[in-house]
Amino acid sequence: MNHIPKPLLLFAVLVSATSHLFGQTCIYKDLSEKMNITVHTRKIKIQDVQDSSILTISIKDKRGKPIQTIKFATLFLNSDVSANCRLVRSYTTGKNKKAEVSDYDFGNLIVADLNFDGKEDLAVKCDDGGNGGPLYNFYIQQPNGQFAIDPYLTDSVGSFPIYINKQKRTLTTIIHANARYEAKTVYRIDPQKGRWVMISRTFVP
Repeated sequence: MNHIPKPLLLFAVLVSATSHLFGQTCIYKDLSEKMNITVHTRKIKIQDVQDSSILTISIKDKRGKPIQTIKFATLFLNSDVSANCRLVRSYTTGKNKKAEVSDYDFGNLIVADLNFDGKEDLAVKCDDGGNGGPLYNFYIQQPNGQFAIDPYLTDSVGSFPIYINKQKRTLTTIIHANARYEAKTVYRIDPQKGRWVMISRTFVP
């Protein structure tokens, strides 16, 4: 059973206080070699928070057979931006792989092999974030083809990596630290235990 993202817990508590405003559906057939992905974004109003959404990610194989549906709510995600179907990236098919990255934002949905096991994983933007850029939910593909959220990448890393090094099995993030510096952090996964560790953090101008 998948780890429940924090925004989904908020959704369960606050659903009675929400009102649905509009929805947008994006269908992607060119982000994955084996999957078609549909993302439905529904803008909602939770109390006085304007940038609130419910995201539903439906995953099917190339023949149309359902694989999984992932659903979560988020309080701080610009609905207009999150509903833009063009803001996606794939490191497996090459779709928008070299697109410009602005303010540490790699897109709303990203397909990549994040744990170096040869399977496609997903990163879904869940929060616009602050000066350090947006935050992501990271879903790792399991041996049975289902996706489970990675608690460490989601809760402790949050940012999408600017460098994915397959040989060294490392992910490197660079985010805003303060007025003068950016923080460069390198994470490495233990292939035997499947656990992530932070191996270095430096501050660069």
